[in-house]
Amino acid sequence: MSTIVSRLDITQIFCDVDDFCNQWESLWRQIPQLPSTRGERRSTSRMHLSEVMTIVIAFHGSGYKTFKEFYTLDVLTRWQKAFKMAIM
Repeated sequence: MSTIVSRLDITQIFCDVDDFCNQWESLWRQIPQLPSTRGERRSTSRMHLSEVMTIVIAFHGSGYKTFKEFYTLDVLTRWQKAFKMAIM
């Protein structure tokens, strides 16, 4: 049984998602956001939004029942070169 991820090019998915995220983030920055609450910490992510979304999209087409299983068995083992920042 082949999963949808095995039939799709993950690089093409990432490129499409990255294009969308770049457009969305530029529009999002133009809209005033709610002010931060006092004492709120905003840590920066080691991964870009497009990387996270690509992994989530791949998970939904993978056939795995849990995200943890997909991430540890597929992403950490087979996608090391594609997502260097996620493997730290």
